[in-house]
Amino acid sequence: MTQEEFHSAKEYILFEDGENVSKIYIGPSEYENYDDKTRQFLYDFICKQAIFPVFLTFEPYTDVTEEIESTLKKGYIQYTLRFESKKRKSFPVFHVVINNPYSLKLVLEETFWIASSNQFYALSFPNKIRYKLAIRRGIFGGKKPYMVPCINMRENSTIINIWFDGQGFNIYTNDSRYSTIEMLTHHIPKGTIIDNNQ
Repeated sequence: MTQEEFHSAKEYILFEDGENVSKIYIGPSEYENYDDKTRQFLYDFICKQAIFPVFLTFEPYTDVTEEIESTLKKGYIQYTLRFESKKRKSFPVFHVVINNPYSLKLVLEETFWIASSNQFYALSFPNKIRYKLAIRRGIFGGKKPYMVPCINMRENSTIINIWFDGQGFNIYTNDSRYSTIEMLTHHIPKGTIIDNNQ
């Protein structure tokens, strides 16, 4: 668990009114099966908060959208599927409303592999993530317009964004309950072993 310095301009997510955002990384202590451990801890952590509904936003590969839709429909889980676009390029984005632990478990079991494949995958509460056109630097340093996930932090909000390969996650928050490692430790699942790297 590490408290990191938050620089809005360096984040993939666009934060509106993000002056008071804290950023904390939580990850598994062992390398073996780290994505499964991240998924299980994420489930336990969210259930511990008792803050349903939570909102999941993720960008799947286009060729699996029908399969994901079928899974969500069978589980009676509310969702919307949008194709965000800039000029001729578009990509699918699911917005899923998770109302209880059962739905959370099902959704994580069926979709967390998308996060492990380094696609955008984030949970938020109480606000939903939306998409907005923003100017960002590309891989060669030039500035280009991109459709990026965006959240307004005017009110208390928390975003959990899965880290590369599903190896832990970053918490972005302006909620005092999670704003420091000391505060966050009061809200993690019982029995969690904490290694504070700060």
